[in-house]
This record gives sequence, C-alpha cells and structure tokens, in this order.
Amino acid sequence: MKREDFSENIALVSITIGKVMAAVGQTPIKNLDRETQDQLVFLGSLIQVAAGTLVFDFFPDNPTAKFGIALNVIGYGAFVFQTISPEDDPERLLAQAISSNLKEVLGNMLILTDQEVWQKMYMLVGTIMLCIGNFLQAQGRKRLLDEGDYLTLFDPTVTAGTWMETGGIAAIMLGRLAETI
Repeated sequence: MKREDFSENIALVSITIGKVMAAVGQTPIKNLDRETQDQLVFLGSLIQVAAGTLVFDFFPDNPTAKFGIALNVIGYGAFVFQTISPEDDPERLLAQAISSNLKEVLGNMLILTDQEVWQKMYMLVGTIMLCIGNFLQAQGRKRLLDEGDYLTLFDPTVTAGTWMETGGIAAIMLGRLAETI
C-alpha cells in the first residue's frame, strides 16, 4: 500500500469512528446519561474535523469537490463550536445545526460532481447516503425548532439521519479499504 493510500484510509477510518460516536450520541440509550451522549457528539465531531482536513489532498484536480469537502469540515466544526459555545438560545442553536446539516448536504452534492466518484459504486452510494443522512437530520431539527424544543432532545429523524450518514461513510471507507489493501 502506498503512503497516500494509507493516509486516505486512516482519514476515512477516523471520520467513520467520529460519525459512529456522534450517532451513538444522537441515539436514545437507556444506559448512557445525556451528558455522556453530548460528549460523544462533541468528540465525534472533533475527530471528523481533524480527519476531514486530511481528505482535502485526495481530490487534487477537482476544486469543486475540495470546496464540498470544505463545507463538510465547516459543518463538523460548527457542531464542535456549538458544544463549547456559551450560547443558550435553543432556537439559535437549532438554526445553526440545521444550517450545518444543509452545508454538509451541499458539500456532498458538490463531491458528486467529481467524475471519479461516479466510477466507483461505493463512493457514489456512500456519498448519496451522506446527503440523505444530513438532509434527514436537518428535517428532524426543523421539526424540533417548529415545536420549540431543544437541540439536545432526541428526535427519531435526527437519529435515523446520523445512522444513515454513518452508513454512508462506512461504505466509502470499506470500499476504499477493499480497493487499496
């Protein structure tokens, strides 16, 4: 395995781990208190920011795809910022979360413009799953916003979206691993 392949695989594994952590944090689990789950979302997002910056190098010839990746990293970073921000206005936090999810939808749609993505089924399916997952999360958070609820409340649509997103990155990671190992 070449050094570049190894780096890309590590980045994808890291993003997958971050997404799993965030998805567990968004899933109602009887044995985990809400503070622990919020920390999982925070740490998962932090891992995604760090690993996402590595992914820039994997689209050297496509500035549109690079911009899409940048939007994703900004979306991950927004969730990190929300966690450490002293902001306590639930409407504002939900609006920011919706905005972050929609940035990631747009970012993944831009990644779909890369012809190389269309040549690899795992990239195509995984990226579409990422789009759908983020869109579901935005819809669930919009419902929370409309009902006057809080960002930290569990919503089945947000939970489904986080797991859909996790499945998408897992498909990309596994396809990439199978291709390079």
